[in-house]
Order: sequence, then structure tokens, then C-alpha cells
Amino acid sequence: MKTASLLLLGAILALTSVNAQKHTEAKKKPNIIFIFTDDQDHKLDSLKYMPNVQKYLIDEGTVYENHYATIAVCCPSRVGLLRGQYAHNTNITDVSPPYGGYERFNTLKLGEDYLPIWLQKSGYNTNYIGKLMNQYSVNNYNNPTPRGFNHQDQLVDPYTYIYNSAVFSVNGEPPVYYKDVYQTDVVHAKTRAALKRVQAQEDPFFLWVAPMAPHGQFEVGKDGAMKTSDPIPAARHAHLFKDVKVPRTPHFNPDQQVKTASYWKTLEKLNATLVEALDETYRNRLRALQSVDEIVGTIFEELEKSGELDNTFVFYSADNGYHLGQHRAYPGKCTNLEEDINVPLIVRGPGIGKGKVSQVVSAHHDLAPTFVAIAGGDEHIPSWVDGGVMPLTKELARHRKPVSKESFSVEFWNSRLFAENYNIGFEGPNTYKTLRVISEDYNYMYSVWCTGEHEFYDLKNDPYEMKNLYTDVHSQIVNRLDALLVVLKSCRAETCRDPWRILHPNDKNVKTLKDALHKKYDAHYSQFRKIQFEECLDFYAATNESPVIGQHFVSNITEIPPRRITQQYFQRRISDSANTDSKVIIPKEYHELMKLVPEPEQAVGQTILDENFEKDAIPVDVKLLENPVNWAEYNFYGFGN
Repeated sequence: MKTASLLLLGAILALTSVNAQKHTEAKKKPNIIFIFTDDQDHKLDSLKYMPNVQKYLIDEGTVYENHYATIAVCCPSRVGLLRGQYAHNTNITDVSPPYGGYERFNTLKLGEDYLPIWLQKSGYNTNYIGKLMNQYSVNNYNNPTPRGFNHQDQLVDPYTYIYNSAVFSVNGEPPVYYKDVYQTDVVHAKTRAALKRVQAQEDPFFLWVAPMAPHGQFEVGKDGAMKTSDPIPAARHAHLFKDVKVPRTPHFNPDQQVKTASYWKTLEKLNATLVEALDETYRNRLRALQSVDEIVGTIFEELEKSGELDNTFVFYSADNGYHLGQHRAYPGKCTNLEEDINVPLIVRGPGIGKGKVSQVVSAHHDLAPTFVAIAGGDEHIPSWVDGGVMPLTKELARHRKPVSKESFSVEFWNSRLFAENYNIGFEGPNTYKTLRVISEDYNYMYSVWCTGEHEFYDLKNDPYEMKNLYTDVHSQIVNRLDALLVVLKSCRAETCRDPWRILHPNDKNVKTLKDALHKKYDAHYSQFRKIQFEECLDFYAATNESPVIGQHFVSNITEIPPRRITQQYFQRRISDSANTDSKVIIPKEYHELMKLVPEPEQAVGQTILDENFEKDAIPVDVKLLENPVNWAEYNFYGFGN
């Protein structure tokens, strides 16, 4: 009898232990993996050429068609994502000093309160592999080391944009390089190693994987000048896609130039030689992305082997998009074209629909709060964050701080549009504020340029922006859009997520543009001052972009200052361009410093690296570390961004 009782007690204890273990496993927070490419288009169909993305993400997850970068260039976009803010709030508005770059990021103390720290506070093991942001280099890799990461393998300048050079700083240690290897393959090998490491630990993990592809290649020419060229694919992919061309949509190199604000009016139809060059750039971008696609395959293979797949959210996106010949534009980004701002976003994970397409409107500043909400760390999100939580699952759809219902703004500040692969800067400033409003009923793009020009496109009926309706559309629509942009151009926190509360503080019934278009509000909107820039600046200054909330009614002012932007501006820019050699020569001694990391003598990337790749890591020459060089001073980021 005693033996039977002991056996029964043992069985009960064993069952209790099993149930407790199952309960613990069920309660474990989900892992989060974020794959983040550089300059990858969504509108030009690059995802269709990535079989692993198709198999593991698109077929098994949800594509978010209306996800956007609110500033279409690397560093500002990345910082905005890390902070959950618009660029007008981070004040990182360029890729290099004085208005951008890693040093400004730290001067403004933006890295003391941002995504990885919020995730660590939420109990996550945080990891980063690849490109962080411009100006993180061999000279400041530990000054300071980026905060908030349990493990980080960061690419460092001046080698970040060189496909056949792989130079990394691990956890703020002196950089090492890997000889005769393909950079994306090293990111791949480090990702595989990171997954094996974090999956062996108890804490949930966050892994950000940021390959540089398909960004253009940076090179120092024989004349010592910095230039960019097509992405360099791994040798094993160089033969692919020989007959593929840029999609020939109606706005690809049109016979008549219909987009005419600022520099757009000056763009001539591209000749056959240039079009063929664009097609080859497109092919090389697709080839470079094949190595990224292999990373995607490895991530899911490792998750399946470890049993973590069903408890892991995997996000795939890019810092900004890319254009190739649309409206006659040379290769590049930085514009308000859909090709530049509408970026890929695919999500797979617990509670995410399989093989679905979502029309939810979101932007990069929504990703950080969404990640932290998944991590169960809402209390760690500061009140100043602009973004909201995306309704990825039924639970997230009930979040108290949702994304903006249908609207967001896109912004940029620069003296001109620069082309990649060509030493060209097009005349006319590239400073604008663009409003996007997207719903089932409408899809509008409204832009105000610092030149005083305006654009209004009905993208539901004109997806390629072939007819600017600004002078034809009813004022009832324009005055609502202009007022909405008054709020969003300088919004902060809650006003970014719900701008209608500012426009209608005493009427909670107005939640969308459709609501605001009721004729009973016509008199209200007739009071608003129109947006204008006082002058074309290549940096953000709130006082330069009027009106501000609080002075937005016509009755708030007694005198409207005269416009300073005149034809003389364009003549001055043309004169400056004619009298200035745009080439900036890198001193020979600095070029020699770059060569201390040797270039391969033949094409690399014949095969993927094995698991023993770290034995080939070589410390960089100490001369690189002891001779600080301001690479931005020599146009290191100029034409590539």
C-alpha cells in the first residue's frame, strides 16, 4: 500500500512538473528577427526574384503594401526607425555632418534612449549584425560603442560600401577584416553563428540583420575622386538575370515629362545607352540580393532545427526604396516618388496571416513601438515617440497607441538631387514636405516644395503620377490636405498618430479625411494659412516652415512675409555649379590608408562561408586606427546617398 502511494505521489509530481514546464514554455516571450536591407525597392519587383523570401515570408506571412519610409535616405531613415520618430524630431536629416552621421547621433544623445535599450528593459537578449549607420568608422567604433546590444557585429567605414571588403567591429573591439571574402557572406555567417548562440540561451532574443546589399558600391577612382557604381554580386550569382529589365511602367522614361516641380522639369529623356545602363544596374541589384536571400533561408532553417520557429516574429524591410528611370530620373533615392518611399515590409510569426496582403498604413517610426509591444514592454516606450503599434495580430490591434489611421508625411532637405553612378547634381532644390493619405476610398499624394510649387496626385486612379491635379482639384480637398500637412510637418508624439485632434480639438467625430470633407467644415478650413518655406534650406529649421500650430489661422498674423524663393535662386545654383568642380580628391595618404585592408585580386563569393570563418579574422593595421580621417569631407557619402 505504501509503495502504491509513493508511486501515485511520484506520478502526480511528474505530471505537475510537466504541466509547469509547458506553462513556462507557453509564457515565453516571442523572439523577434528583423532583416533590414539597404536601398531595396518594393515597387520595382525585387522581391519576386528572391525565392527564399517568397517561400518563407510571403507564402507564410503577410505583406504590408502600404509601409513607408518617411525620409528616403539611409542614415536619417535608420535613426528614425531606432527612435520611433520623424526626422524633424531626431534632427538627423542628412547622411553626413553637419546634419547627419554617427557623431551627430551621439552629440544629440539619441543613442541613450532608443529601441535596443527598450528591448533590453523588456527582458530581451539584443543582437545586431551588419550596417548600423553612416560615419560609424575605424576611428569612432568605440567612441562610444553603440549602447543597448548584448552582442553586435558592426560594419565600419570606410569599408561599409565595398562588397569585396568585410571589416567589422565586434562589441566595440578594434576592427578585424576577412580577406578575399564577399561582405554579405560574412554577414550571413555571423547571422548563423548568432542564431546558434541566442537559441541556446533562456531569454527571448532580438536579432537585427542588416546587410549592405543592394546599395551601390563605393570606389576611389584612379584620379583619387570618390564615385559609386553598381552593386557587386557574389561570383556565384554574377551570371543570373541576363535578360531582366527595369519594369517598363508608364512613368519609366516618358516621352513627355509630366512631373515638373523643382529639378524634375529639367530632366531630359534618357537615351538608349543610359536605359541599357539602368537595366544592368537593375540586374546587378537583383544579383546582389541573392546573397541576402540565402541569409533568409539560413535563418528559417536554424529556427526550424531549434524548434523556435513557431515562437518567432520575422520582419523583412529596407531603409528606403530606389528609383531607376521613373520620370526620367537617374539611379538613386531621396525623392517623394513611391519607388523611393514605399518600402518592403513582410511579417511572419504567431498570429500573422499566411499568404495574406494587408492594406494597413504604417511607416518606419511605427516599427520600434511595435517591436516593444510584441516584447510586452510598453512601459519602456517614452511618451515622445511619434510612432504607434501596428495591428499585426488581434492582440496588437487592441493596443492603446495604434498607428496613425491613414496619414503620414514624407520630408527632405537638400540643395539638389544627386544621381548615383553618375557625377551629376540636378538643378533645383530637393526640399519638400509630402503628405500621403491612404484609405479604401482614396489614395492622395500632396506635396509642397520650398520653391513654392505644389503637387497633387490621385494615386488610386493615377498610380504612376502622370497627371498633377493641383490646379484642377477642388479647393475643399486641397485646404484639408494643406491643414493636415501643417500638423504633420512638425508633429510630435500623439499629434503624429492623431493629427485630426489638433485640427478639430472639440469634435471627436473627425477621424479621417473623409470625415473632414463634410461641407459643414468648409468655413473652418478657410481660416488656415497655407504652408510655405521661407527659403530653400538643406537642413531642418522649424521657423523656416510656416505656419506652426498656434499661428495657423490667417487671423493670427497681420502681415505675411514675402516669398524669398525667386528665379535668382536657380540662377545662383546654376552659376555655382558652372564655376565649381564637383570632384573632391582624396589625398593620396588617405587612399593608402584604405589599402591597408587589401582588395581581392579576383571575384569573391564562389561559395558560402563555413562555420569556422572566424579563424580567418585579421586585425586591421593599427595605422588605420591611429590616423583619424573625416571621410565625409572627401565626398565619401555624397553621390551614393
